[in-house]
Parts: sequence; C-alpha cells; structure tokens
Amino acid sequence: MCDRHDGGRVAVNPFDYVKAINEKRNIDNPSLYTPFLSNRAFSYHLDTILIANEMNKYPDLPSEVQFAFMNEAVRKGRRFSKWYKEDDPPNLELVMNYFGYNKQKALAALQVLTQENLRDIKKSLDTGGR
Repeated sequence: MCDRHDGGRVAVNPFDYVKAINEKRNIDNPSLYTPFLSNRAFSYHLDTILIANEMNKYPDLPSEVQFAFMNEAVRKGRRFSKWYKEDDPPNLELVMNYFGYNKQKALAALQVLTQENLRDIKKSLDTGGR
C-alpha cells in the first residue's frame, strides 16, 4: 500500500486508495484519503461515474466516511483509463518563448495576436537549421 518511507513517516500514493477500492481492500489510514482524486478517477468509468458524482455532492464529509462509502458502493473490478488532458493551442509555446510569459499570460496574448503577428514572431525566433 505504501510506496516510500520519509523519516519514519509512511507516504501514501493517493491512487493506492483507488486501487484499494477497486480491489475491495481496507486501508490502514483512511484519514489520508483524497476524495477529489478518487472521485475524478472513478468519474471516467460508466459503472462508477454516478457514485463519484454522489460523493462530489458531499465534500464536507470526513475522508474516512467517503472512503467507506466508495469502498462499499463500487463493485470489485479492474479499471484503468487515461486522464483527460486539455490540448494546448498551436502557438502557445511560441508566444511563451518570445515574450517570456507563463502559460496563463500566453493564453491571454494569443487572444489578441493576429496571424501576421504570429508569423513575425515565428520569423524572429527562427534560428535556422533543421
């Protein structure tokens, strides 16, 4: 269940709890359970999305109670899916490098830059070669 030791304290990977729920196992310390990550992991599966949504309605419940509910409500099974990751706009890296902006500022800059501006930026950053 635990993947590393740090100075006598045991660090638990949040996805160990998801694995424990899928395998119908109890865990040593349910107070370290992270409901947000588990609910998100279970929201990717048709058979558990409604259960995860039900737990999202009650974020103030203690983590031990949320883990107990999920452990009882989710049927045993193997579940794996890639997490959704939003794609970045095509010229985001270009604007970040040119202006030295972080991602948030570069996204805002892309809203006002024209295609001609982007071509000029691309030309100025072109160092030649392959």
